[in-house]
Amino acid sequence: MGIYQFLILFHIIGTVLGVGGATFAEILSTRALKDGTIDKEEGSMLKAVYTTLRIGLIIAVLSGFGLLLLLRINGQEEHLLNPQLWAKMTIVSVLAFNAVLLTLHRIPFWLGGAISLTSWYAALLLGSWRGLSSSYINIMLMYIAAIFLVAWILHVIKKWYLRPSVQNV
Repeated sequence: MGIYQFLILFHIIGTVLGVGGATFAEILSTRALKDGTIDKEEGSMLKAVYTTLRIGLIIAVLSGFGLLLLLRINGQEEHLLNPQLWAKMTIVSVLAFNAVLLTLHRIPFWLGGAISLTSWYAALLLGSWRGLSSSYINIMLMYIAAIFLVAWILHVIKKWYLRPSVQNV
């Protein structure tokens, strides 16, 4: 296995951990809030998911830098001008900044969760959609719109799921 294949594999692993972690963070946090409190077991599960997210982010960022460095070393700088690549790097930067803000409790959880979930799926989409011909601005506008759409969808799901259950007596 060459260095390129190694970096691609690790990049995919990081992305898989991130996408899966973000998905389960939303599922488990919503489920944990059903009774109004997060008990010790639920907190432990969420901590494991957040650790998985951090590991995925670190792997994705390090392997991404490795891929960029490999492009430079191999004289393939023209790939560095791809708007899809710049959008992905911006989204991953937002993802990292969002993780810091969430850890420091400087952003509302609903917004941080929507940014995280949207960013991970956007990175997955941009990394796998070969031949996407869209400008950086268009990709970023769609990304921002997607964050608000995902926030609204999560709000609707939580409102429905967390509603008081009606007991038939």
